[in-house]
Amino acid sequence: MRDFLRGLFAAGLLALPLLAGAASPPKPFSADYEVRRNEQRLGTGQVSLQQLGDGVYELVTRSEGTEGLAALAGVQREERSRLRWNGQSLELVSYRMQQKAGWKNREQQLTLDPASRQVSSRWKDESARYAAPAGVLDAHGATAAIMVALASGERGTLSFPIADRRGVETQTYRVAAPVRLRTAIGTERALRVVRVRSNGSGRITKLWFARNRGWLPLRIKQYEADGETLDLRITRVH
Repeated sequence: MRDFLRGLFAAGLLALPLLAGAASPPKPFSADYEVRRNEQRLGTGQVSLQQLGDGVYELVTRSEGTEGLAALAGVQREERSRLRWNGQSLELVSYRMQQKAGWKNREQQLTLDPASRQVSSRWKDESARYAAPAGVLDAHGATAAIMVALASGERGTLSFPIADRRGVETQTYRVAAPVRLRTAIGTERALRVVRVRSNGSGRITKLWFARNRGWLPLRIKQYEADGETLDLRITRVH
């Protein structure tokens, strides 16, 4: 996943099955979260996954700085991923990110043309167009793919092709042992998923998904190389 503050649910994985069952679409959900930096409250977030019809799902993440400098700067961010279910897995339809911080505004867009298998990318004043493999996702929308992988029983090492600004990269994750996670909505049975990085950045990302709530994300915690942490924790399920 990318910088946690730039994408609270940035993640991607593709199942490499061990003892997996038949895949089924992700279960829609809506939940609230709090964001902490070095254990101090920084802001709030809302995440929802909806089925739009014709096999298309939409994952929306909204976050807002409510404390300290983040509140003073009016930090707001929205990520919106549309994904198509093909009967076995999800694939990118489109992605849009809009971010506001003080007087600065940022926007990023990705769109997959299914006929040509080309992704069109736009970031600031830059644009790109490149070929994409089957099953390509954006980093934000891949949260739903994690849910699908876990629900179908896929464990071990997981990887996914992720479309970004200039091309496609493979991101790899490892499914760890099941745990009982204390949260604001109670103690939940969960699976922990850890991002595996080989670039020597020193960044570690851990994610927890709820076994009894359709595998929705309960928590995401990122450890930076300089010792800072960023932590997203669930507070309410609608």
